[in-house]
Amino acid sequence: MKFTLLSRMIPAACCLLLIISCQKNNDTTTGGRYTLAKELDKNYTEVCFLMTHNAMNNAERGYTVPNQSYSITRQLEDGVRGLMIDTYDGPSGVALTYHALKELGSENLVDVLKEVRTFLDSHPQEIVSIIFENNGSNSQLEKAIKDARLDSISFVYSGTWPTLRTMINSGKRAVLFVEQNKTPRADYLHFAWSKIFDTYYTYFSEEDFDTKVNRGGSGSKDLYLVNHWLQQELLAGIGIPNKDLAYTANRRSTLSKRVQDCAKDNNHFINFIGIDFHEIGDALAVVDSINASK
Repeated sequence: MKFTLLSRMIPAACCLLLIISCQKNNDTTTGGRYTLAKELDKNYTEVCFLMTHNAMNNAERGYTVPNQSYSITRQLEDGVRGLMIDTYDGPSGVALTYHALKELGSENLVDVLKEVRTFLDSHPQEIVSIIFENNGSNSQLEKAIKDARLDSISFVYSGTWPTLRTMINSGKRAVLFVEQNKTPRADYLHFAWSKIFDTYYTYFSEEDFDTKVNRGGSGSKDLYLVNHWLQQELLAGIGIPNKDLAYTANRRSTLSKRVQDCAKDNNHFINFIGIDFHEIGDALAVVDSINASK
């Protein structure tokens, strides 16, 4: 997902490490293990999934200015079922993943996607959705998907959304979206904003959170993504991730109010909640509450 972080901010880089070093290291972790077992007889559009913003940009894999603390494997094990992943073309024809500046951390996209495939292989009753911010070519993205063996288990929309049980029984347990409507592309790469509408994503304080629709146009879309994270404002209108702010954003009272307001104002069930630092706060409890209400 975009937040124009540092993309043209080399002069500001020297202050980033100081900011990061001052952030809290103690986590209020979600802990435990999560499954979709209670939701199997619901349609895909009737289920709320926890999603991690810039999932690949995590401290465990050595990224310098992370949005997440832990690897994608850990995120999925903890109950995350949606990933936002940035993609770029690599110089040797191998797609890369990083956020904004490669110098702050990058890796081959296929290695990240192999983590997803490994998780799905070892959890045959689970489904994972990915929204790719596809800054590079579809050809390199699709090669990474194929090399990770995700293409063979990727769902293809054909006019209706099935139940999770139907998806699982058919072996199609990866649901893939792309933010940019580039063609040609594989049929399993769905243009996100033809199926999803979302909120804005640049917020610097709890008071900034709103319910305004950003991409996707309106509540007539099948799926609704609430982007819910706070950034530290580095320059006017430009922010960076800050772990301390996740203690506010991911607090149950704050998150519950936001999703309730979004659902009410846009008259739509919440399908994805995108957050930073998933281990902090009570996001899974909020997801459970939403699913119990459907």
